[in-house]
Amino acid sequence: MRIILCENYQEMSNRAAAMVASQVMIKPDCVLGLATGSTPIGMYDRLGQMCQQGEVDFSAVTSFNLDEYYPIKKENDQSYDYFMKKNLFSKINIDLAKTHIPNGEAEDPLAECENYEKMMKASGGIDLQILGIGQNGHIGFNEPDASLNSFTHLTGLTENTIKANSRFFEKEEDVPRQALTMGISSILRAKKIILLASGANKNRVVNALLDGEINTHIPATLLKIHNDVTLICDRDAFGGTRLGVDIGGTNIKFAVVDGKKVLHKSQIKTAATAEQIIEDITAEVKKLIAEHNVKNVGIGTPGIVKDGKVTCVNLPFKDTPLEREIASRVDVAVTVDNDANCAALGEVNFGAIVINRQICRNNNNMGELGHMIVQTEGGRSCPCGQEGCLEQYCSMTALIQDAVEGAQANPESELHRLYAANNKVMNGEVIFAALEKECPVAAAVYDRFLNYLARGIESYANIFGPDAVVLAGGVTVQGDKLLKPLKVKLKKEVRIEISTLQNDAGALGAALL
Repeated sequence: MRIILCENYQEMSNRAAAMVASQVMIKPDCVLGLATGSTPIGMYDRLGQMCQQGEVDFSAVTSFNLDEYYPIKKENDQSYDYFMKKNLFSKINIDLAKTHIPNGEAEDPLAECENYEKMMKASGGIDLQILGIGQNGHIGFNEPDASLNSFTHLTGLTENTIKANSRFFEKEEDVPRQALTMGISSILRAKKIILLASGANKNRVVNALLDGEINTHIPATLLKIHNDVTLICDRDAFGGTRLGVDIGGTNIKFAVVDGKKVLHKSQIKTAATAEQIIEDITAEVKKLIAEHNVKNVGIGTPGIVKDGKVTCVNLPFKDTPLEREIASRVDVAVTVDNDANCAALGEVNFGAIVINRQICRNNNNMGELGHMIVQTEGGRSCPCGQEGCLEQYCSMTALIQDAVEGAQANPESELHRLYAANNKVMNGEVIFAALEKECPVAAAVYDRFLNYLARGIESYANIFGPDAVVLAGGVTVQGDKLLKPLKVKLKKEVRIEISTLQNDAGALGAALL
């Protein structure tokens, strides 16, 4: 199940409308399954705007609604026939002859249900089904303990549902006690499903859907057996705190967040073996789950991540099923992604740079841009197996390596003196202290670093055309000492910014996976 977490109801409605519109654009004569209730109203409003602005054309679309009260007259302002005409059909250019809603006036409700199923099958089946979720977990009017194998049928409504729907009627006694509804099997036949959830009163059933077992006591959990379901919900419905883990070569960082509020930050040392890293992460995750009621865990790691398995050149991971190993040890959902993706996601949600709120992925992780080859002949060997990778020239590791070589080759230099005074430990402080003293050896090392960094940024800008490039990592603490000479090196106009989150970006972004 894919989850799209939105800040509020409006964002949820807009994201859902965009997905519906995409389906119609891809297949203009598609068949949509539509829902009623208060949750999809915002989505229908947005679809109406898009249609009126010429962004989407519903003229060839066929629709089937999930359900209808029984018995109820179509002209009753609480009927779903009335609801659909008011909230959607009157706002879009759909052919009303191609819209279908179970007939709440049918003399023979069983025959009506059978005919409804036949019409759906004759249409070729539903391409995209929209669902809401009730406070008790019902979808359509499939109430708790509904039969898994049910098709469109007449059902009785629970007291919980009658009470929840009574706000739409003058008094509770006016709420019909029965309804015609697509069954669970009817719903699961849809090629794609979008499930909408909004508000704190849906938090319990959303958590049961995500973390609980499949059971008929919460009918929505049966959606887990479908292979293409997207849950779009706001933060109130999603609820709970989330934990991000950022695995680095030296330290593993942890961040617990609730919305945009950071509740906790900590770190532990990175162990030498994959097994020990997994054990150490598990122990810390279990502790933080207990302390902060964590609902989901996201893990960012260097390297290539595919199907939860990690292969990394600077960590002891080789096709390591990191996601499965951690998930099997803790009681919450776990997602693993590339650390650069996580850092970008952290910037989008917690930092100063916002572009499109989307992470670009392919089968081998677009986050591994450091392995773009910039030296084709005689390039430096990279642990990834290639030669001449960009990160071998303009990472902090590369800068330190070049500085060590420069100091050792020039024992009379200020760089060598500072290096020796620091017990022959090279770091950023030594390099920039030598630059402050106008050491020509340090200046040459730094100039080479900046040249490669500038060429890399220009290449990325040529490929992706970004609004901005955001730099993070140890060297960025130098601020203008990095930015000013780097901008001089650039041969094209590119907006360069330094991350406001610094080393927290990865863990904060991982929490949002």
